Amino acid sequence: MGGSRVLHVAFSDDWEACQRFGEYDVATRNTLYETLGYIHATTRQGVADVLADVYRDASEPLVLAVIDEEALADNGVPLVWEATAPDQPVTPRIMGPLPMDDCTIVAVLQVPRDGDHWGVPELSDLQVRDHAPSSS
Repeated sequence: MGGSRVLHVAFSDDWEACQRFGEYDVATRNTLYETLGYIHATTRQGVADVLADVYRDASEPLVLAVIDEEALADNGVPLVWEATAPDQPVTPRIMGPLPMDDCTIVAVLQVPRDGDHWGVPELSDLQVRDHAPSSS
């Protein structure tokens, strides 16, 4: 069983720009939270697919934010688990701008690039969920 943390992939430039304002409002690649209504997140099992499917052709540096679920709730930002389609697994969605404080964002890791694919940073000591909670 994983921990109580989820992941979000971001362009380094977007992440750094949002830090100045204290909250992150990018839903996913080229899409703002206000447009989509939530911020995409993923689990340890899902992050490789996100990197391959969504960011495969990206040339800008990426970061992987490790987000504490309890701190999100304490900040009044719900985390819901929903499927994008009936035949898809449930994934986490952050239902508001992401507070960029040290309790909510427990780590920001550089995503390594190896040739034509993105690698997954080491996550073993960060209590990241392996998959959706069984109560979903």
